[in-house]
Amino acid sequence: MDGQYIDSVGSNGTGPLQFKSPHGIAVSPLKKRIYIADTHNHRVQVLNPDLMFCRSFGKEGTGDGEFKSPTNIAIDSEGLVYVTDMNNNRVQKFTHDGKYLSKFDEGQGSGPGQLYHPAGIAVDNAGLVYVSEYDNHRVSIFTSDGAFVHSFGEKGANEDQFQDPHVGVTFDKDGLLYICDTYNNRLVVY
Repeated sequence: MDGQYIDSVGSNGTGPLQFKSPHGIAVSPLKKRIYIADTHNHRVQVLNPDLMFCRSFGKEGTGDGEFKSPTNIAIDSEGLVYVTDMNNNRVQKFTHDGKYLSKFDEGQGSGPGQLYHPAGIAVDNAGLVYVSEYDNHRVSIFTSDGAFVHSFGEKGANEDQFQDPHVGVTFDKDGLLYICDTYNNRLVVY
């Protein structure tokens, strides 16, 4: 990777390959398709590796498979797609072709398994799903089926505290977790 420009696609709008404030992006490890959280169009757009439109899924709403500001995307080793549905305070799980499977939804709040503006998302090698919560100032961990495991973090600037961790959550090949701690202006590694 030498930083040389190759291509770009998209413009402002609501049609295929048109976006309104896209936030998150993930590439499928299986088919190399590109999944984009088209946040203000309340959908996910899927592109083929040649950047041609493949499909989109979702629309604005609160039902299964509907979104209110999808913010980020993670794809597990089986090609299943996890989307943080920020303003519905949940995570939704889909097949690679956009068929709704399930949701992590214990309601908005700060209790175990509850989410409050989930933003970032990543899946580790064991299949656990890590979700950063903007307004709970924490990271919650779930099984791939949505069962709550535990959470860590609270509001603050000390170690193991966060200030609005927004969208930056990822793992490296060695299993280290990296979190962009947005308003503490730092990167945190676990």
